[in-house]
Amino acid sequence: MIYFMVYYFMPFINKTKIRNISTLVKDIPIETLNVYDTSFYPSIDEPVDKVIAYFLIMVAMDHRLSRPGKPYEAIINGNLYRGAELLYYLGARKFEEDPDYFTPERLVFIKPSDIVKWLSIGKSMPPDPELRAHLLNDIGIKTIKIFNGDFTKLIELSEGFLRRKNGYGLQDLLKNFKAYQDPVEKKSYLLIKFLNYRKLFKPLNEDDLNVAVDNHLTRVAIRLGLIELEDDLIEKVRKGIEATYDEDIVIRLCVREAYKALSRFSNINAFVLDDMFWTFGRNICTYDSPKCDKCFFKNTCKAYKEGDYLTEHIYIDTWYY
Repeated sequence: MIYFMVYYFMPFINKTKIRNISTLVKDIPIETLNVYDTSFYPSIDEPVDKVIAYFLIMVAMDHRLSRPGKPYEAIINGNLYRGAELLYYLGARKFEEDPDYFTPERLVFIKPSDIVKWLSIGKSMPPDPELRAHLLNDIGIKTIKIFNGDFTKLIELSEGFLRRKNGYGLQDLLKNFKAYQDPVEKKSYLLIKFLNYRKLFKPLNEDDLNVAVDNHLTRVAIRLGLIELEDDLIEKVRKGIEATYDEDIVIRLCVREAYKALSRFSNINAFVLDDMFWTFGRNICTYDSPKCDKCFFKNTCKAYKEGDYLTEHIYIDTWYY
């Protein structure tokens, strides 16, 4: 007997709204991520294997850095670094001091105390050091066993494919690692974006690309009206009730598909849109105090029109995003 999972909730992807937004996006100057900025990433002259290792490891830990009441941020040399900025800043410093830290042989032996020592500054420390150490141990062990300790095999075996029937697409290969097993593939797409921007991996088909769905992109999609949640999910968001595992996946899948449609309608690469809307959500359409006076979508924004600034759903206990 075959059983089918039936979802009784399904956000609505508003194609009309997406088309409207696509006409605006075309006229907005977009600054893509500078993956050669040595404040956060390896320099341009570093060996390929070490650069791949750096991004694979750092993206593996790029999840849930701040928790309610415990922001992950620090002021360093007069500059405020928060969330992912602080993570990659500290990652780049570790890479400069000890690049071999990112080798499979070293990853196998990383302990929670190592994570705390490395990624803590002042009162800020990453949550779940035990989990983060486990994710890195897992990458080290499997890279040695499956890829002979060579991170470049991920690129070579994929041959430019994200997915292949033989299981050798880059996203297929990444799923060997626990850190990259998110059904919505946030970390996978983020890693592929980094590798693509560094000219280390060129997807054969750009139509296969998607944004890396996190809280910022989800919040923006809901507020703009790219997706519309059903009443029971809206009620959960308003009351601060945490979403279930299935609800989280379905919401984020719909968000991903909405941005995919926006990419097609606007003819703008999904990774470029990812850069734009991540920055927009982080700095303009913020969780607590959206800066509508600086918003270029204000006149078509569902939240601004209705005066109802719904946020993203709550889902805390995850290493996916």
